[in-house]
Amino acid sequence: MKRRKAVQFYSSDGSETHLGDCPRWIAITRRMRPDLRERRVIVYGTGPWRCWDC
Repeated sequence: MKRRKAVQFYSSDGSETHLGDCPRWIAITRRMRPDLRERRVIVYGTGPWRCWDC
């Protein structure tokens, strides 16, 4: 399986999580959802990855 670095956005209570590796998606999520926390994670597999370019 392919290993990739991604960013996970999550709510403080754990009820909402979003995972992606597209730089534009990460930038938009940071601007539009400042209430979500962010952490870098390593994910395995081929996706699907959130992407506004593709």
